[in-house]
Amino acid sequence: MVELLESIPDSMMLLLKDAVQAVKQSTKVMAFSHIDADGISALAIVVSALQREKKQFEWRNIHQINSETIIEISQEIQKYEPDLVIFSDFGTGQIELIRNHVTTFEFLKRTIILDHHLPQDEDSIVTELASSNKLIEINPCHHELNGSYDISGAGVAFLFALALSKENTDLAALAIVGATGDLQDYYGKGFSGINKKILELGIAAGYLKVTRDLTFFGINTRPLPYLLQYNTDPYLPGITGDEEACFKFLRDLNINLKDAHDEWRVWVDLDNDEKQRIIQRLIQLIIATYNDPLMASGLIGDVVILTQRPEKTEMRNAKEFSTLLNACGRNRKPEVGVKVSLGDSEAIPTGRYLLQQHRQNLAQALRLLENGRYVSMPGCYLVDDPEIPDTIIGVVIGMAQGSRIIPIDKPVIGISSNSSEDSPLVKLSGRAHKNLIKRGINLKETFVSVAEIMNETYGVLVAEAGGHPMAAGAFIHKDHVVEFLKRSSQHMAEILTG
Repeated sequence: MVELLESIPDSMMLLLKDAVQAVKQSTKVMAFSHIDADGISALAIVVSALQREKKQFEWRNIHQINSETIIEISQEIQKYEPDLVIFSDFGTGQIELIRNHVTTFEFLKRTIILDHHLPQDEDSIVTELASSNKLIEINPCHHELNGSYDISGAGVAFLFALALSKENTDLAALAIVGATGDLQDYYGKGFSGINKKILELGIAAGYLKVTRDLTFFGINTRPLPYLLQYNTDPYLPGITGDEEACFKFLRDLNINLKDAHDEWRVWVDLDNDEKQRIIQRLIQLIIATYNDPLMASGLIGDVVILTQRPEKTEMRNAKEFSTLLNACGRNRKPEVGVKVSLGDSEAIPTGRYLLQQHRQNLAQALRLLENGRYVSMPGCYLVDDPEIPDTIIGVVIGMAQGSRIIPIDKPVIGISSNSSEDSPLVKLSGRAHKNLIKRGINLKETFVSVAEIMNETYGVLVAEAGGHPMAAGAFIHKDHVVEFLKRSSQHMAEILTG
């Protein structure tokens, strides 16, 4: 624990200490966080820490902070009247909204932001040695760390919890679940930076362990045919989504699907010879389909096990746990994910049901894209499908490029008007392969700059954006979506053509 906190930049540690004092002095706290796996894990960490400090508190998950939702957040705060508000896994890119709508309440003494996303203005990435009187912003980007791979939102929340009390060391497991959900382990290739130190701390304390195994979702829980049928990362053409093909695939390899007690076997039940036969055939299939050996390299990787969670459950494996949490958020039930993370056994059946729905939704959306339902623009590929819910559009386009259903030579942008909310805003998500980042593509920079140009042109707020170079998002007024797409596509085309 000491080594981890000592490895944090001094400027960041000063802010963590200030945040600890704010919690110690508070009597009533309200916490907000994002709805993805990282945001849900971060909130569970914050809630656990507040519980252990015996604080009175309430918590909420919010889809995103923008000009509409900040009003809802403000009303919630005004109703509860906390003296401390904590935002986790968002807030940096929306800091002006928070300053204008949150910190102004007289009853509110301090506001803490625990985030890892880039600021709106990258020129503001400077080392700050002290916080303001009311607002404490803790973000690795301000301290020469990278929020895309050094540490996630849940990781920042864990540093905060660890600075608060060494009793919170066990929460390292949730920090790794959040980082896994944000793909900061590079698809099983391993963590780096602060994430690696958090993982090492969790291993040393006995809460985590790492093994080399198949990286598919469900190796602890899914019967073998359904392990293949519902796998979407990577997408397996001719197998993913096809139950009969999965049974045939395993029969052809002489794999027994049930044990001596007529119970379904799962991956962890197999011996090494059986595992090798399946893996070798999957590698052959992927190379034959994509003509790219690198596509098969992610089949085997580091699998992080949460040793204190029940065996043969979705909570035992960091990847499966993060997928379950994402499923809760993407099905508009993020509070279920928080409760599962907190160990609420009554929430687990609901979480499992939402997970099943999520995997089916992803497989269905990917099959649509496999049939060519995307278009090519000068600087990007565009997915505009009203059948894909806005809550999963970012996940779908990322997986589509990861599986090469959509080429990786340009970024991909997905938009969706399929929302449960009656809003004039349309959600837009972008994903870019890491090779494009090396060529100068920065999705967050593109989206933010285009939004600023359009807002200045029209004299009103028509677009809001934020995120990371490889993964960013925006909320666009429906009357201006076409213009935003054209401007963004042209901006990226200029970069790609030098």
